Amino acid sequence: MKLSQFAERCSASASRFRLAAVLAVLIGASAGSSAVAQNTHRVSGTVVSNGESVIGASVMVKGTTQGAVTDVDGFYTIQTTPGAVLVFSAIGYEPQEVNVAGRTKIDITLEESSLLLDDAVVVGYGVQKKVNLTGAVASVSTKELEGKPINNVLEGLQGTTPGLVIQQGSSTPGGVPSMNIRGYNTMNDNNPLVIIDGIEGSLANLNPGDIEQISVLKDASSTAIYGSRASNGVILVTTKKGSEGEVHVDYDMSMGWQQATALPTVVDSWIYAELYNEAAVNSGRTVKFGPEEIAAFRNGGTNVKWINELYKNSAMQHNHNLSVTGGTKNLSYMASLGYVDQNSLFKGPNYGYKRYNGRINLSHKVGERLTVNATAQYTRNVIKDHAYWTEWIIEQCNRMPAIYEIKNADGTYNYPSGSNSNSLERLETGGYRQSRNEDVSGTINADFKIIDGLHLNATIGGRSINNGTHENRMASAAAASGDKENHISESSYRATKLTTTVTLNYEKTFGQKHNFAALVGYAYEGESAKDYNTQRLTDNSKYDIFVGGLSGDKVSNGGGASDWSLYSAFGRLTYNYDEKYLAEFNIRNDYSSYFAKGNRSGLFPSLSLGWRISQESWWENIRPVIPSLKLRGSWGLVGNNRIGAYRYMQTVSVTQGYNFGGELVPTAYFSSVDPSIKWETTRMANIGLDIAFLKNDLNVSFDYFNNRTRDILVSLPVPGLFGNGAPTSNAATVASQGWEFSVNYHFRTGAVNHNIAGNISDSWNKVVDTKGETLYYGYDVVSVIKEGYPLYSYYALRNNGLFQSDEQAASSPHLEGIVPRAGDIRYVDKNGDKVINDDDRFVVGNDFPRYTFGLSYNLQWK
Repeated sequence: MKLSQFAERCSASASRFRLAAVLAVLIGASAGSSAVAQNTHRVSGTVVSNGESVIGASVMVKGTTQGAVTDVDGFYTIQTTPGAVLVFSAIGYEPQEVNVAGRTKIDITLEESSLLLDDAVVVGYGVQKKVNLTGAVASVSTKELEGKPINNVLEGLQGTTPGLVIQQGSSTPGGVPSMNIRGYNTMNDNNPLVIIDGIEGSLANLNPGDIEQISVLKDASSTAIYGSRASNGVILVTTKKGSEGEVHVDYDMSMGWQQATALPTVVDSWIYAELYNEAAVNSGRTVKFGPEEIAAFRNGGTNVKWINELYKNSAMQHNHNLSVTGGTKNLSYMASLGYVDQNSLFKGPNYGYKRYNGRINLSHKVGERLTVNATAQYTRNVIKDHAYWTEWIIEQCNRMPAIYEIKNADGTYNYPSGSNSNSLERLETGGYRQSRNEDVSGTINADFKIIDGLHLNATIGGRSINNGTHENRMASAAAASGDKENHISESSYRATKLTTTVTLNYEKTFGQKHNFAALVGYAYEGESAKDYNTQRLTDNSKYDIFVGGLSGDKVSNGGGASDWSLYSAFGRLTYNYDEKYLAEFNIRNDYSSYFAKGNRSGLFPSLSLGWRISQESWWENIRPVIPSLKLRGSWGLVGNNRIGAYRYMQTVSVTQGYNFGGELVPTAYFSSVDPSIKWETTRMANIGLDIAFLKNDLNVSFDYFNNRTRDILVSLPVPGLFGNGAPTSNAATVASQGWEFSVNYHFRTGAVNHNIAGNISDSWNKVVDTKGETLYYGYDVVSVIKEGYPLYSYYALRNNGLFQSDEQAASSPHLEGIVPRAGDIRYVDKNGDKVINDDDRFVVGNDFPRYTFGLSYNLQWK
């Protein structure tokens, strides 16, 4: 919330409070002349904090409805009695009680509270006070994203939340980092569910400037309300809204430059020549480079690091965000426009990423009981890149010695002996691939107050995705090049999604200490998607569009369509006694079209308990040192059905599969199925501790979690004589566990607010059951799923040093088909059969980080 918005809200509250205070005085005056005679003592003064006036602070006579509000200078005046007690309070500050003791002037200094507005945390289908949460929920405010040189929200979230792991797998502009919460739970989709203003969305397409708050739900207590898609956690995003008051126009811009900072180190050309000669001698061959050639390399000769030649010295990126907010008492609005332009570091014709964002959020208070909210957003991404796989581009340059020029003196591209491609040529003249992606979504929400504490809430939302990719790969004219095909392709993907949710919420306090809340709801989600692709080989690349008619082996087409739906009923009960003893129960029943009748329903319950120890009366003497201490724990079941539609049905694929008489004829393939497949289910258990020091300015949290996912949907290997592919079955179990620690310290020096935050987390997983089977993935780099080891562990030969002599090499186990020499790698013969092959591979680690951490420091001057 901006300072101007805070002042406006406080001013509006002050106006309403003044009216209430006047009415209270008038009512009090009618009680009799004796009461009036007692309220003749006038007290005035100022309310400040850190040397600045506190606007809109409340000054109340304790035990009455009589009060006043500070003005823009922090000044107040109030009529009371000489022996009264005044209560001073304001949003974001600790309240104070002061005895009047006959004084006529009382100045007060309020201390800032660490329990600010953002401690109201968004949870599934509602909002809860952070102090009353029993689940593992982390909150990220817009302040933690402001000022960061980021192009999407995922980059900004890195390091902000323990257990939230974000990995950048590609440096390509517009590339979307991978994301998961608390590690891997399944062999299928491990991405968390992302809900933006009540509808599933994409963080990569979201304008960071539109975000008000992000909640990361990690355990079953917080995620079970989302049932079948919550096994990997849930991320809830609330975007900014307008507020009553003047129109505010904000413009933010950032500009920066990127550089390639971690390129592979390639030895200089003369060092390579010397090492090559040494290897040749050790192998019994003649040397290749004479002393004169080595000296020429050293004294200004060819020394070209091909990997460096692919990149520009720097690439510019700039972001722009324009927003307008305002409103009246009954209507508020927020509208924004965003633009991102990130140039690629690769050399080539204008490679890069552009994103266009537009959003409007409206809120209309129709009457005292009905409020209607509407949101609409549009995102367009344009990504232009080279027409090849980046791995191909990089691999050649990493292996190319520095003795070769990448370009000849006449400007043509060089093809060293044994090479049939040139990576720089592919970048500069090999064509391009361009993706244009559009994401449009909107929601309409109505909240109706039936009676005090009882609200009916309904939301309907829709989302449309329209993605298209055009590629034109151009042949090289060089005689030595193997890139001889002109290849043009076009693909598209379109999806439409509809979401409907209706909830009934009830909140009530009994006897001042028994706080009760209940929620019941119904939801529907459905999606329809279509995709299409076509490609052809052409005689030339003159035309960058599909022209003419072609058929036969120079043309291929493909396409598909899918539909799915999910019907859900859910509920939640929460109870706390005097905000001291806390309990919450969630349950959801999902009915999914991903499974056959009889297996479509899944029930997902959770239970959590909390104890605010610091609220106990016997904690009174400890409270000045530890003002807040809470112990919490949760257990529950959540599910996963994100495997793709129709896996329980036998599908037919038709393709041009066989050649008869020189002609390709259509061939039908029938899939293997297991019609009894059902939900994956994850059992989650969590225990946490929240503790605060220094008047709640220093907050520390610790969580330990233990998850186990059973009935994982996976295709296990089948015997070759089966004659078909493996069906998807509920055939695996994975266990995961870990811990999280976070600390946040807020303090003030003069007019500067400081915030230091840090976190560290650890998670690990183990494959418990795959029915004794081992699953292999990859080619050059092989990973496996194997009982007793983490998911997707690397599987490779293990070295045992180097052969010290030709005799040792000849007498030791070695790779099949080669004659080893001294200096070659010596591998471990795992099975002792005197031959090194795939049967001798070991599990040698995995690519998932065990420990992740983040550290941030923010300061704000006002």
